[in-house]
Amino acid sequence: MSVTLISPLPEYMERARRLYLESFPPEERRPWEQIASPCDGAGPQLRMIADSAGEFAGLITTWRFPAFVYVEHFAIEPSRRGTGIGGEAISLLISRERLPVVLEVERPDAQIPTTERRIRFYARNGFKILPFNYIQPPYAPGLPEVPLMLMSTLPSLDPYAVNCKLHSEVYGAKRFN
Repeated sequence: MSVTLISPLPEYMERARRLYLESFPPEERRPWEQIASPCDGAGPQLRMIADSAGEFAGLITTWRFPAFVYVEHFAIEPSRRGTGIGGEAISLLISRERLPVVLEVERPDAQIPTTERRIRFYARNGFKILPFNYIQPPYAPGLPEVPLMLMSTLPSLDPYAVNCKLHSEVYGAKRFN
């Protein structure tokens, strides 16, 4: 199997929007319009994940900073999960970037097995947990903060500096844990 990361294709935008809305709870997503059409170019970059036949298989949004690349959202079509497409896509992203890659992940919760599976998936793909008590600020008023963990392909990355950059640039937060 071979995957590619491609620019958004109009024919797949509705599938990408549905996947995004189904994959992330409201407190972990920004308005779709900010992803589909960032106003100023500083917002998230949307890439679609295509399989070897060029069919839509998932999406990934990233932010590029001087010290690292941040994966804000990563989702694979439910029917494609467990097939290796996700691992190939994240490996391809890591290999293309000349910077460490950082992402947020839910804290392990024995009551929610997917949390531990996600952590193991990212660990298999070269990510390490950064030792930091990370809290994702709310995307919008009325939404809660979300206790998460930071993972990175460079374990020596300064988690406080990552936290400050994410809070100020991605979330527009005024305070930093």
